[in-house]
Amino acid sequence: MRASTFIFTGPRVSSNVFKSSTQFGSTSTIIPYQIQQLHTSLNQSPRSPRSRFPVVSQAGSSNASPSFRNQYGSIRNHGHSATSTTSEPIEPIPEISEENTYDIVIIGGANAGLALGCALLSQPTISTTTKIVLIEGSSLDKTRNWSGKGDWENRISSLTWENISWLESIGVWKHIEESRSCPVEEMIIWANPSPDSFPTIHFPPLGHPMARMTENMNLQKALLKRIEEIGNNIITIKENSRVNEMRLGDGERWVGLKIGDEWIKGSLVIGADGPNSPVRLFSKIETYGHAYNTHAVVATLNHSPSPLYSNTTAFQRFLPTGPIAFLPLNETTSTMVWSTLPLHAKALKNLNQEALTILINCGYSLPESSLNILTNKMIERDQQNNPLSAEEINNLLSEIIEIPNNDISSEQPILPPRITSIEKKSVAGFPLRLSHANEYIGKRTVLVGDAAHTIHPLAGQGLNQGLNDVQSLSKILENSKILGGDLGSITNLKEYSKERYPLNHLILSTTDKLHYIFRARNPIINWFRGTGLDIINELNPLKKLLMGGAGAGAGAAPQLSNGVKRDNSKKETGWQSMTANSLDNWFTIKNVSKMAGGVAVGLLREGARRAAGSLQKK
Repeated sequence: MRASTFIFTGPRVSSNVFKSSTQFGSTSTIIPYQIQQLHTSLNQSPRSPRSRFPVVSQAGSSNASPSFRNQYGSIRNHGHSATSTTSEPIEPIPEISEENTYDIVIIGGANAGLALGCALLSQPTISTTTKIVLIEGSSLDKTRNWSGKGDWENRISSLTWENISWLESIGVWKHIEESRSCPVEEMIIWANPSPDSFPTIHFPPLGHPMARMTENMNLQKALLKRIEEIGNNIITIKENSRVNEMRLGDGERWVGLKIGDEWIKGSLVIGADGPNSPVRLFSKIETYGHAYNTHAVVATLNHSPSPLYSNTTAFQRFLPTGPIAFLPLNETTSTMVWSTLPLHAKALKNLNQEALTILINCGYSLPESSLNILTNKMIERDQQNNPLSAEEINNLLSEIIEIPNNDISSEQPILPPRITSIEKKSVAGFPLRLSHANEYIGKRTVLVGDAAHTIHPLAGQGLNQGLNDVQSLSKILENSKILGGDLGSITNLKEYSKERYPLNHLILSTTDKLHYIFRARNPIINWFRGTGLDIINELNPLKKLLMGGAGAGAGAAPQLSNGVKRDNSKKETGWQSMTANSLDNWFTIKNVSKMAGGVAVGLLREGARRAAGSLQKK
């Protein structure tokens, strides 16, 4: 699925600069042994040589305000810096007025920050007793004035059914432009390692959509509209506001933030500020992970309506270089995410519109051997600064494709509709990276969404992880407020890390292992992977449990207020943390079987819990 997250983060900061982020004074946060073991498997690849973030101390200075690269390659500068940009002696924080004193400060006005604002407004105690400010470095007018008309944007995410149900329950979904949100009723996943092998999983309809493909701007406008609808006198939105400096206040009881020439302070600062999070930097929280030798290419696809079925099926084919996904937007439009090698991604983006249309059709339908010949030629010509033309591609295809004498194999999966054209301006690419913060909690700070974790887009879980983070955090803050606790204390926040860290780590680890398992090509792995897919495909109850573990909902659902069915299955938070063994480059059977088994057990346990919860409700 298209991920909502941008898979990129800065390199880990060396331990001689920052102390361990898992201990604050006499209070320590213990990471379970199983998760510690995963650090090795998720951090195998050496870091690429990149410039470090500015060295930061909580009373120090920085030499630049970090820029942020968004998920489709363009630069988004939130305009926030963790510390002062001057090398002169630091002056004391001036007296801060009551007007500029807040209980909660949210930094970041994209999906995670706006969703957190809505989540806090849905909590009865917080919404009536708490003063909140949301700070965004750029203008929100583009979001506010989005019309929902014209060309589809290429920043599109998959929202799971459980998160759709939550958004509806807090009054956000009614503001979604339904015509720009497409249900995913079925899913087909397949590989084609040899001409006569088509291991496939078909996830059938569940009685409600598994997910909905929705433009990020559509979701952000709905979230912003909900805040402006009910958040007056509760949430103050400061847009076009640059945070130049952050410092802990007296006794570490609050954080001071300098915006322009003005200071504000908050008992708790929440970093919803993306993968290069200044809040994480200020908190001295390190990250671990690795870059994939993979870039994702995205594009909007045009095609004729299918005479056989409505365009509500998501397709994903696993190739040796990575998956290529076909995700529905409406009857005649879909979006593509093709994760592949950097040279291949560059060559694809350099093709003209007609040539790229042909290549995308080949990506979904051509046998792997023929596709490899074609892509190798495309890369060769691109390196000569002479991209292949559509005519040259057709001529090459006539040479490399063998016309079979018999009918197409009955095992071949249903393929996506044939693409007739692409929206050339929608074509973009971005590098993929896995990262996970060592801790979610700092002194008076907490991380949500991309600030805490980034993930490979193959499972479409990036945005959904962030939404699950804010749901969890809002409930924990509500409970703390009811009990009269200090919202920013580590003691009150530790439940958030305890609840979300193992689950996020399971999803990150599972997706990371699937990436390597599905791209591996040798006879042993082909057999093991194909047999596993075929077994799962024959067991419908197993498939439903797997989808339940992925947030698609395990049972039938009653109606939402807008006519969509609601999932009332009980939400459980007890996913099991798992020990993931590192993958050797050649993938022995032992390692593959352990990983495949671990992934299945983890997802099945969660799916079973949610199914059981649904039955209890009924």
